[in-house]
Amino acid sequence: MTLALLPLASLSFAQDLGKLVEAVDKEKAVDSVDTDKMTDAVSGDNIDYKKAYDAVDMEKAADSVDVDKVKEAISSPSE
Repeated sequence: MTLALLPLASLSFAQDLGKLVEAVDKEKAVDSVDTDKMTDAVSGDNIDYKKAYDAVDMEKAADSVDVDKVKEAISSPSE
């Protein structure tokens, strides 16, 4: 098992990261992105970060995050 080889600090970080991932409603997060605008922003060799930023509906993106779960993930003591 690969996880058994990780130091304890890495394991607790991974656990906290998992809690943060669980705090995001992936469907809502995906819905917050205008895929046509994002595709335009990342097409070619360069990324137009302004266009990428503008491709995200910030209100919808914020609604995709459960703030209480985030607070729990960042405030819970690491085991």
